[in-house]
Amino acid sequence: MELKHLETFLCVARHLHFTRAAEELGYVQSSVTAHVKALEAELGVPLFERLGRRVLLTEPGRELCGHARALLGHAEQTREAVRGAGDDPDQVRGTLRLAAPESLCAHHLPPVLRAVRERFPRLRLAFQPAGRGPLLDALAEGTIDAGFLQEEAVNEPGVRAERMLREPLRLIARAGHPLASAARVETADLAGETVLLLEAGCAQRIVIERELSRAGLRPPTVEFFSLEALRRCVSAGLGVGLAPAGSVAREAERGELVALRWVEEPVLDVFFVRRKGLSPTRAVRELGDLARTHWGTS
Repeated sequence: MELKHLETFLCVARHLHFTRAAEELGYVQSSVTAHVKALEAELGVPLFERLGRRVLLTEPGRELCGHARALLGHAEQTREAVRGAGDDPDQVRGTLRLAAPESLCAHHLPPVLRAVRERFPRLRLAFQPAGRGPLLDALAEGTIDAGFLQEEAVNEPGVRAERMLREPLRLIARAGHPLASAARVETADLAGETVLLLEAGCAQRIVIERELSRAGLRPPTVEFFSLEALRRCVSAGLGVGLAPAGSVAREAERGELVALRWVEEPVLDVFFVRRKGLSPTRAVRELGDLARTHWGTS
């Protein structure tokens, strides 16, 4: 069982697309197809089900994901030990697969990812935006090496979670909103407002729905699957919403929206997460170190 075949399989499994996997790996598509077919022939089972242009993992394919990631992780640790990669960043190669929610992708992670790239010039970064559920699933399945989550707490079995950064949430409204000049905004003051929410399960949504419930409010709501869309619609006056402070700082400075002086002042933590019980590669270890340095928690 060749390691490059396993790496190709995991890339196709992540994208569910042969062409995108070929682009990421730098192969022609026929090579990706050949790698997968060779692996299927060796294992004696189909790993993907092809429905026209769509590609789905079969049950054996889903089972292989975790095992393949573990094998590749052990192989990378072996290469590091034999080559002495602990002393030479140029010897750290392979792919570091990461995931994080949209708000972190846009506002906190870029300098950290740049530092990783500068530290390990031969390491390939594969990054994907993902919310809590998909990210934790990908971590459990072994299709990512590590991730970052912005939550009140992360207590999932099998997950090692380290608090890295605290960030307040801001209750935001359009510029000129009647509550913008209030020195103190109670949750009850939102009666009659339309509340813009992110998708179910998102930490910001959990916080705002909890506070509305405590105040006995059931306002009209509009659901979004993008923080960017929510911010723009708040600015346009569609309603009020809750967002991480860093994600709305520029809009607030430009006067496109305002952060209300909400008495609740909720805070979320940014967590660095990886699989418990799996020894991290040097790239994963230093990713955590670089995040601590950039966020002032080292």
